[in-house]
Amino acid sequence: MPAKQLDGRVAVAELVAAQPVHVAWGGGNPAWDTQAEPEPVNAAALVSEIGRRAATQVGFVEPDPAGTIETPQGNFRMSASPTRWLYVRVVFAFNEAPSARIRELGIFLGTQVKSGLPAGQRYFAPDEITHPGKLYLLDRSQMFDRNGAVRPAFEYVLPF
Repeated sequence: MPAKQLDGRVAVAELVAAQPVHVAWGGGNPAWDTQAEPEPVNAAALVSEIGRRAATQVGFVEPDPAGTIETPQGNFRMSASPTRWLYVRVVFAFNEAPSARIRELGIFLGTQVKSGLPAGQRYFAPDEITHPGKLYLLDRSQMFDRNGAVRPAFEYVLPF
């Protein structure tokens, strides 16, 4: 790819990194337990959102076969300078949806929450959201039953 096009992709990644990034989880459709349904490319929301958490870490990464960030697409390492790959990590707390069945995850860009919420609040129920933002990634491959004794963590590398 020509260098100028790569510069443009880096610029898009910088714009995304500069806005609020949240990872939402939802109960989805119980029918998915027995029959997988492909993720629609035109989805704007989760089917049944339970809540969302502000990303724990957002940063630039670059491919590295020896990198410690492992994905199905290969390994990456953190980068001090902007790249066209954005790393998003979220760690949910023990008490967030402690007994829910999770069938869907989504990365939302630009979420806005209600004013007047406690300072430092990082997890938001659907009724605490004033604007959901834009759904960038939909993941229905992670169905699991929550256990309040576990802090689930999710990592994604977003290409631009």
